[in-house]
Amino acid sequence: MGTHQKHPPLKRSSIGSYHKCEWAIYGSDCASIAMLFNSIKKRLSNEFQLLYVDADHQNESSSTLLQTSEKQFHHNEGLKWNSYDEKLLNWPVDCVFVNGNHYPADRQIVIVDSKKKSSLEKRLPQLTQVDLVLLKSEDEQVYEFLKDRILDTVPIINIKSKSAIIDWIRFKILHATPLLKALILAGGESKRMQEDKSQISYHSNINHVKYLADIATSLGLQTYISKSHDYPQNDFEDYPVVKDKFVKMGPFGAIASAFMEDPDSAYLVLACDLPFVNKESLANLIRERNTSKFATSYKLRNNLFPEPLLTIYEPRIHQRMLSFLSLGYACPRKVLINSEVKSVTLSDEMVAFNANTPIDRDKVKDMLK
Repeated sequence: MGTHQKHPPLKRSSIGSYHKCEWAIYGSDCASIAMLFNSIKKRLSNEFQLLYVDADHQNESSSTLLQTSEKQFHHNEGLKWNSYDEKLLNWPVDCVFVNGNHYPADRQIVIVDSKKKSSLEKRLPQLTQVDLVLLKSEDEQVYEFLKDRILDTVPIINIKSKSAIIDWIRFKILHATPLLKALILAGGESKRMQEDKSQISYHSNINHVKYLADIATSLGLQTYISKSHDYPQNDFEDYPVVKDKFVKMGPFGAIASAFMEDPDSAYLVLACDLPFVNKESLANLIRERNTSKFATSYKLRNNLFPEPLLTIYEPRIHQRMLSFLSLGYACPRKVLINSEVKSVTLSDEMVAFNANTPIDRDKVKDMLK
């Protein structure tokens, strides 16, 4: 008899206390820690979205304040808040810094400041993974009680060496870039085509799904085929299958299902009815990828809207898609239009041509002869 499982076996994102890329800053007073963050933000705000977590030092009001763009939202009773809310809040950013005097994080930056030595020693249990040590002055030395918490590979930098600090942080954020995979959508009913679009051959007598999957693989991407929830096999043309967990939701459900399989990876999403997609067009989209956005998407020159099935979706868009779904919208284009997306103009607009009907199919085959 099988073991009873109370919860479904969902894949969970490898997030820390707030974010996959986070550091609590310890070892100095609150003003100095805030000043350090502001200097980092000034240098990196054009490249990355950064967030700072601190206590309310003013404490002038019991109201909770949330600011989004130019709007401010006040709640006079205060909002109920827990660690799950903190994880849900921070998905649009690239990195989170935390004032360690008030809150911990999974990774730490330690400032060696003799004025705060005793305070830092009290927080020793919170120093679980120190990634960087900053010396407040040239006279400072790493304390004895810290040495067994600091690996030999951890850099020790003078806090005045701003360029070295910025280079280190930039390197860490860039190397936290999510792995990019490919997802070929081949789970539709093909009603307009009147035959299974995934089996149509446009090139080299192989079906177009395998043709697209082979291109993606040649670009170094782990490639998956999206099929309907009732597809009987776990592979298709020797590629692993991601089955829809959202039934009859089309491309939206297919993309969301892939993120449920691996919430930490990004996906280059391609429809199986794009006969003119080629290696160069996909390689260019990958080169243009901006991981600080929700997605990187091709768009036609005279079209304001992105092509949702020629798009790289970053992991951060997963929660946003589910939020749109909770509002009653299951359209990937609507999510992209209303999110911060990098648009790349498609130089060869035939790449985005959809073959949806027998007339389209025959026209494409004639063009490719």
